[in-house]
Amino acid sequence: EGKRDFVLIAPSLAIFDAVLQALDKYVTATTSLRDMGVTELEDDRGVLSKRDRNADPHVELIEFPKNASMVGIALWLATFPLRLIMHYSLPDVRQLDHHGLPTASIWVAYMSTVMSLTWLLAGSYTMVVSLESLADVIGIPDSVMGVTLSAAGTSLPAYIASRIAAERGFGNQAVANVFGSNTFNITVGLGLPWVIYCLANDGSYSELENEHILESILTMAGALVLFVALMLQTGYVVLKWHADLFVLLYICYVAYSIGQVFL
Repeated sequence: EGKRDFVLIAPSLAIFDAVLQALDKYVTATTSLRDMGVTELEDDRGVLSKRDRNADPHVELIEFPKNASMVGIALWLATFPLRLIMHYSLPDVRQLDHHGLPTASIWVAYMSTVMSLTWLLAGSYTMVVSLESLADVIGIPDSVMGVTLSAAGTSLPAYIASRIAAERGFGNQAVANVFGSNTFNITVGLGLPWVIYCLANDGSYSELENEHILESILTMAGALVLFVALMLQTGYVVLKWHADLFVLLYICYVAYSIGQVFL
């Protein structure tokens, strides 16, 4: 009674068993220390706090960069007004008490989520408008800008989320995030604007230009089929050469898309 309950989550049963074995060794070692009159908190407080700070540093957006290059400092100064606004408009939910429990309430977490989505929407809209203006100035077709800079920019949040999940051992979550993000882009990102436009304009949209859309759809479908085939072949194990293959395929797709416009 009075002790905290812990929930252990692992990406596989083998990793879960390994964690349990490590915890069993830790409990055995600390039991002998307690028998000698040394408590766990007295022995581990300083070591754990230092390790945790090094493993997951919470750097404030407005904190001046330490040991940064001149380019890094210049970029920080250029983005400081934006950093300042985001710092005070995004509630920080990372603060923990001495038990390691979050100190922020659920309403603060809700507010942080809403403001994060708001900033994400604002940033995406600003990026798309800026890229359209840039394309008009330098004479690059919208289709080329869409499959290169625009596609990469709008996919960065999904990439960051998948990378964090993969680094923490949640490979299934990383893959699911990618598929979920693309499913949302197709069904909601394309479908919802069309529905709204059609409801406001007699139920039809006739201004869509066929700028090699069929080729893009076939490429996307082919990449999905290839991914499923590779997963079935390896028993749902992602190998490094799989990643190299898909990066190569993307480079070929971008080169083909650009070549279709300029050649």
